[in-house]
Amino acid sequence: MIPRFSILQAATLASLALVGCSSSTSTTRTPAAPVKAASAIEIGRLRTALDAESFVARTLYVEGDITLDQNGESNSATFVMRSKRLSETGRIDSLSIEIKGPFGIKVARFLAAPEGYKFYDVLHGETMSGKTDAHALEGLTHLRGLSLAMMSDLAFGLAPGIDAVSAEDSVTLLTSGTLEQLIVRRPEDVSEIIDLESSSHSAASPVLVDRYRRWNGTATDGPPAVAIRFSNRTLLDGFSIPKHIEANAGIDKLTLDYTRIELNPSPITVKIKMPK
Repeated sequence: MIPRFSILQAATLASLALVGCSSSTSTTRTPAAPVKAASAIEIGRLRTALDAESFVARTLYVEGDITLDQNGESNSATFVMRSKRLSETGRIDSLSIEIKGPFGIKVARFLAAPEGYKFYDVLHGETMSGKTDAHALEGLTHLRGLSLAMMSDLAFGLAPGIDAVSAEDSVTLLTSGTLEQLIVRRPEDVSEIIDLESSSHSAASPVLVDRYRRWNGTATDGPPAVAIRFSNRTLLDGFSIPKHIEANAGIDKLTLDYTRIELNPSPITVKIKMPK
């Protein structure tokens, strides 16, 4: 049975994939020479392509397996996730995830909406709640400048927070063949590197996120606070979604395997009612 702290980590990370886990020891995909910095026009074209992908990812229902390797121990469970990310009027970013142990017994549930979050540790009869702001999410994930919208993006295998990149952010794009590396440095003293795969920015060749790394600070030459890898993608209604996600932080590793995926199911219900 997954211990209490691991349940909290797994639930918040699987909501999705941002708590638990230094860079992966798997093969690193680094742009091969020659590498050149992209122009503002190229960055704009890439962001347009990413926005087009983002627009397709509205709601998601997932069943899957979750494994957390922490402190030399490995614990496994199953999970069910519901995500309402986007509507006709804009971002919704409501998430619900249930963690189930042996015999399908519910051991934890994590609910999050823009106005607040609640975590139920069913196994130990404890509850945590608060505002869903950067301070609360940093307390849960130990990552600066994190937002619920970014967590929603990661559930779909999208580049997190691209729609929130502003003029105050420093954005650099390095290109080499079909691999592109988007580097974002934000005023919150956060740095991100997003490895992308694409041969052209068109509907016939979508831009896919291969790996995402995040640092608490401006330096990116040391181990990242979190590194997330997406693989085993499947095409649903023209959208490529990863079925396997690995998240690493330090020596901890979280693995998510989507065994059942429904993209944009209608209707989908994410009930988030905060008790008094």
